[in-house]
Amino acid sequence: MKELSIAYECINSIGNSLNLEEMLEDIIGTFVNQTSAIGGKYINLNPAYSKNIIHIGSDFPVPLKLLSKKDSFMIHTLDNSSKLLDLFIHDGHFLFAFNQNNDIEALGEMFVNFSTKITNAIEACYNVEKVQKLNQNLKAQISEEKNKNAFNEKLIISQSRMAIMGEMIGMIAHQWRQPITIIGMVTNNMVIDLHLDNFDKERAIKELEAVDKQVHYLSRTIDDFRNFFKPNKLAQTISFETICNELKTMLGKSFETHNIELIFEGEKNIQVTTFKNELIQVLLNVLTNAKDAFSGNITDNAFIKVTVKQLARGDVSIFVHDNAGGISPDIINKIFDPYFSTKHEKNGTGLGLYMSAMILEKHLGGSILVSSDMQESIFHIRFRSIEEKKSVY
Repeated sequence: MKELSIAYECINSIGNSLNLEEMLEDIIGTFVNQTSAIGGKYINLNPAYSKNIIHIGSDFPVPLKLLSKKDSFMIHTLDNSSKLLDLFIHDGHFLFAFNQNNDIEALGEMFVNFSTKITNAIEACYNVEKVQKLNQNLKAQISEEKNKNAFNEKLIISQSRMAIMGEMIGMIAHQWRQPITIIGMVTNNMVIDLHLDNFDKERAIKELEAVDKQVHYLSRTIDDFRNFFKPNKLAQTISFETICNELKTMLGKSFETHNIELIFEGEKNIQVTTFKNELIQVLLNVLTNAKDAFSGNITDNAFIKVTVKQLARGDVSIFVHDNAGGISPDIINKIFDPYFSTKHEKNGTGLGLYMSAMILEKHLGGSILVSSDMQESIFHIRFRSIEEKKSVY
């Protein structure tokens, strides 16, 4: 009955932990306690395992020559009063020191009967350790890739901002050309009148008022463009009427020059809490791409129409619709890819629509889709009004 009790306790101690050291300590400790052994050790011969020796109980010397046959045992004499049970299981030695009065051979046979279960338990611990190491390596690789992606994203954002600045300079030139021309004409006329002694005070006042009006227009244009580049990382509540007016200021003259009618319609009076400059950047990218789509096309009544619609749960939809001849089916699935551009001859960066998609997804909690046929294209921008005035970064 005593041997059955020992066997029961020992077999129950095997495999209770998937940590190799804990599991081996449990096996050795149980066997030592149940058999009244002086002490027990495990000597690991696997170089992959860092801890070579596990010891429980009183210390004892280890013979120079240990058993070489697996799943077997032998008995060593330590001194006149104690003997050593040596069991070679899997890739290590279990050693137990006993007094002479123990039935060591019977205990050895009993322990060998556990060898298959012990081997499986050790293998399970090794496998868990391998998986943990793989997970650590995978986490390290993921972290490295995240850092690479973050660097690449910052590089793309920087390149995109430089491209936007270049486009903005072109827009400012379009906006300023007419007012500067008017100011130049008025001042030249006044200089000529003064040289010819043909000065008319009332006409001069009207012309100076016209100059003042153009100066105010130039000043307002500077403010609109400056506000766009001004870093504002907090969400703000703004009406679409304001956004539409700013887009008209930035793009109006350029569209007039290209004989494209820019139309804003829909629920422009709705209020939305969002990152204003990021939303304007998205719309500028889409509208500029739509304008460029007319290049080389002869289109009667060319138009780009922006329609705003309030949806349920604070969602907002913006449709940008143009009649520039559509997008080729060969490229429509690529237009949101970074560095993809059909305007290489015009120094297109291929970042505008990619940046628009990234800003919508990461900052505005939205998305952008496109549909097209042979005559028209529609970009569908959808995003959610932000409940709290939180930071974009």
